[in-house]
Parts: sequence; C-alpha cells; structure tokens
Amino acid sequence: MPVPTPSSIDSLLFPLSTFLLSIYTLSTSTDAFISSTSALAHRLKISETLIALLTAGAEWEELAVVISALAQHRPHLALGNVLGSCVANILGAFSLGVLVQREAFVTYDASARIYAVVLFGVTTGVAVLWGFGQLEGRVYGALLIALFVGYLVGIGWSIYRGVLDAPQDSDVDSDDENSTSEGSDVAQDETLHDETRADESTPLVGRRRNSVSTLVHLVKLLVALVALSISGYVLAHSAKSLAAAFNISDTVFGATVLSLGTTLPEKFVAVISGSRGHTGIVVANTVGSNIFLLTLCLGVTVLSSNDLAEGSTYTHEIVWTWTTSAFLMVMIIIGTHRLVGLAMLLAYAAFLGLEFTLYRK
Repeated sequence: MPVPTPSSIDSLLFPLSTFLLSIYTLSTSTDAFISSTSALAHRLKISETLIALLTAGAEWEELAVVISALAQHRPHLALGNVLGSCVANILGAFSLGVLVQREAFVTYDASARIYAVVLFGVTTGVAVLWGFGQLEGRVYGALLIALFVGYLVGIGWSIYRGVLDAPQDSDVDSDDENSTSEGSDVAQDETLHDETRADESTPLVGRRRNSVSTLVHLVKLLVALVALSISGYVLAHSAKSLAAAFNISDTVFGATVLSLGTTLPEKFVAVISGSRGHTGIVVANTVGSNIFLLTLCLGVTVLSSNDLAEGSTYTHEIVWTWTTSAFLMVMIIIGTHRLVGLAMLLAYAAFLGLEFTLYRK
C-alpha cells in the first residue's frame, strides 16, 4: 500500500479547504445579498410581496454555483448539483423539519398543498421531457426559464387576489425581523426628533440620514453579489479537484457532496422553523427551493449545453427527484408524523450510498 507523500496530501487538503471555505462564504454572502435587497426594498418602498417572492426559497447560491460550473465548461457538475439539491431539500432538509416538529402529527393548510401540487407538476414535466429525450437545446432551456417567470407572476397574482398566503421569507426570517424592529425603532426616534426639534435643518438631516443608509445597503448589496460570484467560482473549481482526487464523476460529486454543502442553509432553516412550530416556512422553503432549481437553474444549465440528455447518465437522479416530489406532495396532503422524518433521512442516506457505489461512474 503506497504511503501518502506530502505533495499528495497537500494536493488533497488545499482543494478540500477551499471547498469548505467557499461553502461558508457562499452561505454568508447569500444571506447578506438577500437581507440587503430586503432592506433596500423597504427604504425605496418597493412591494414586500415582490421581495418575498425573490427571497423565500430562492436558491441564489445554487444559481451562482451553476453559472460558475458552466463558465468552466462543466455542465455535468451543474446538472448533478441541481438534481442532487432537489433530493437533498426534501429528504435532507424537510425531513429534519418534520423530525423536530412540536406535535407528533402535523397537518398543513391549503396554501402548502397547492405549493406541493405545483412542485409535483413541474417535476413531472421535467421527468417526462427527460424520458422522451427532449430535455436539451435552447428551446427547452428557454421554456424552463419562462416557466419560472410564469411561476412568479402566478404566485404574485394569487396573493393579490387573496387565493394564497404570501410565502414567508424563510431564508432570512430572523434578519428581516431584526431589520424590521430596527427600522421601527429608528422611525420612532426620527419622529420624536422631529417633534422636539422642528427647525429648518430637520428635514435636511433626515433626508441625509436616509440617503446615507440607502447608500450603505446598496454597497453591501454589490459587495455581497461580488462575493457570491467569486465563492461560486471557487466552489466549482475546487469541486473539480476533489472529484478527480477521489476518482468520481462530476455527476456523482455534484449530486452528493456539492449539493449536500450548498443546501446546508435550508437544513438550518428547517430545523429552526420546525422546532418553533412554523411548518408553513418549512414547506415554503422546500417547495420554493425545488421550483427555483427545476426551472431557473435547470433552464440555465440546459440552455448552455446540447448534450446533457444523451444516454442515461442522470436517469437515477431524475427518478429520485420525481419520487421524492411525489412523496412530499402526498405527505403534505395527508399530514406528517415525526417517524416520517426519520424514514426520509434513512432514504437520503440510501441515496448517498447508492450514488457512491452502484451509481458511481
């Protein structure tokens, strides 16, 4: 058995370190990007519903990884990450929310059921296109992106008509609460200041303070966007080195290790929301994330490559994605028990095991 040399250990530790560091940077920059966007929306008086649609369940970090992988001509890593993240969101994140839920058995409202049915419809459409070998080329990539735009428009219209509840800002729930409370405190202080010192300089001071705060949030937004892009590029590049070091394909690595790392924020959200009894947040986070992945992220991936659907490279991942989506829909319709969460976690462990053994290419 060959003894590892310092150079071989260094060649493994360096990409591993950059991989883990880029995951942390990706998560942090995503939170900063979303919170800054929400803060700017409040200050500029943009619709909060629109901001909720852009932040609740939106996998912006996944999109950054997909674009970075495609920029490095690695579409198989991008597609493997998209499909693996869909499975991880249901079997890895939603299951944790169910496992720590306050009550032994939980039922869901009409909005959650509608969300689940919509996700199952989207997943079925993708699986059917894949089965007929049509999930390739610019036409279907553009169709998926258009479907994402239609999803946003449809949800917004339903909220406007009162059909559905607005999706909760699951990714930055605590941040938004803090920013809202801080905003209300500032507003009260400014009102008190105006009442006690109403002179000629008061409007100028208030206007200047607001403009400075808006500029600060705008700078934070731009910095977060740059950090998001850089961390996505580094993550995709280090994934290539790790996949080569462990002698596994981009498909398997993207569907397992990469998707497991990039969905860590969803898992934290599911645990916190489930333990506090906010089951609606768990559903909105899971369903919204998968719709985002299967429309916008998958559309961008398909749009950039013409040979992703050749052969049966991703058949196993497609089957797992469709099966877990169907199971999620049934569970949301009939309700979930804590034991269901445990069973889903065991199923996710089986998925990872199969990817590294039977499905390994």
